[in-house]
Amino acid sequence: MTQLTNHYLSWIDSDNELHCELLQKTKDSFTIGRSDITDIEVLNTSVSRKHVVLTWSNENLNIKDLNSSFGTWIGNTRLIAGESVALDSDTEVRLGNLSMWYEIRKGDESQELMQTCFHTPKANNELELSSEINNFRIKLQSLLQENLGDNTLNVQLINKINEELLKLASTQEHRLKEQRILNSISHVLNRSLTLSELLKTALNLVSKVLNADRGFVMLHNPKSDKFEIKASRHFGNIQWSESNKNLKIYSQRLIKQCFENNKIVIIGDTHLMNHIDDLIDSKDGGGRSIVVIPLVQDEVVIGVIYLDNQQQPHNFDSDQIPFLTTYAAHTSIALHNTLLFKRAITDDLTQLFTRQHIDEGLEQEIKNALLDKQDLSILLLDLDHFKKINDSFGHTTGDHVLQSFSNIIKNNIRDCDMAGRFGGEEFVVILTNTNLENAKILAEKIRTITEKSNIEKDDQSITVTVSIGVASYNSKHGTKALLLLEDADKALYQAKKNGRNQTVCYS
Repeated sequence: MTQLTNHYLSWIDSDNELHCELLQKTKDSFTIGRSDITDIEVLNTSVSRKHVVLTWSNENLNIKDLNSSFGTWIGNTRLIAGESVALDSDTEVRLGNLSMWYEIRKGDESQELMQTCFHTPKANNELELSSEINNFRIKLQSLLQENLGDNTLNVQLINKINEELLKLASTQEHRLKEQRILNSISHVLNRSLTLSELLKTALNLVSKVLNADRGFVMLHNPKSDKFEIKASRHFGNIQWSESNKNLKIYSQRLIKQCFENNKIVIIGDTHLMNHIDDLIDSKDGGGRSIVVIPLVQDEVVIGVIYLDNQQQPHNFDSDQIPFLTTYAAHTSIALHNTLLFKRAITDDLTQLFTRQHIDEGLEQEIKNALLDKQDLSILLLDLDHFKKINDSFGHTTGDHVLQSFSNIIKNNIRDCDMAGRFGGEEFVVILTNTNLENAKILAEKIRTITEKSNIEKDDQSITVTVSIGVASYNSKHGTKALLLLEDADKALYQAKKNGRNQTVCYS
């Protein structure tokens, strides 16, 4: 009998939540795009309002790019707009910079992406032998009959052969599922460029695979020799967190053991582990079963992933260690790449973006503003009389002033905005979906805070002011970021000319 199959399209949204869409065969086609008029809406700025269409051809699914702005990719091949291409199972489909996965699964398999492969299937889920193993089974029986005769080949032996073949098939399917999940995880992690996005995604994925209720990622700070929570899942009010407020609900002894021994630590049932004195009872917010996974770079543990299940004992066991070891390796590599990328685009002194990254970001935001028909503004900021600070107090104090002013900028912009050091004492802020009036309000806020902030360094109090030029994107700029920057620079020049410590808008 033919096994029923389901077709799924899975992706991770901008909040790093997993989505899985069942593609019903009763529907002829599915449009995908960044619009509520499509069949499958995905929120990503690189996805067009109507990006692609999926259509059925018998049991196969075809995909066609609808002349999207940023293109559609299957693997490393970009689709020609209007050309229909058949999809294979376990295929990555990229819409702009959004990765999606097309999967074909058995009718009795879970709908969720990264479904767990470590728990015993339900009794009514009978395992079907593949045609290759079934053919081997028949051939083996024939060989036994030829060599031992029909009288020797009893029912008990045949049943034993079938039992061993079923075990072999089950193990094979289990390993293939693990590899498929690891392959998908690798794709997901390698598309994550920011540290926060990577850690949240890695934590979300492994929690789903292992059926963990909660978890967090901690990175080791070698300067303080302490672990700092960088992402947490389902602690407190089931929200992401980057604070250390949850210290009481994990075991520091287990983390220290994992860190010092560079080995995965598994606690099957905390109710039986009275010798670990800092375990919190599950009734008081602790975990019933726990696993702690080291993240390693160059044979040095740089962090740990801590997971627990509050109700289920022995939710984690030694059979998962090979999978977890490979998963941790994928995560560590992605983390290393993310930190290298962050270092490459970040100014060492101020921890703001570099000039090159800001230039590239502004070009992309102009394209997005044109595509979405949204406002875009920039601020160009220059500290007043900064040379006098260096001459009077020294360059070390000057660096401290630059760092303090950078923190003022970071503390007053949104997550979707970009701030960078343009060079020397000059800074730039890109404000998405912001008109000239609102950009000026923010500029004035930064200017006022700066003026009122006395920067303390070596018992010296230094007052700093800033001049700001504001400009908004309009049609005369076309796709050239330089023209928009020139407008902001003209406004900044006017602010300096008018006496400094003020905001001027270009018009």
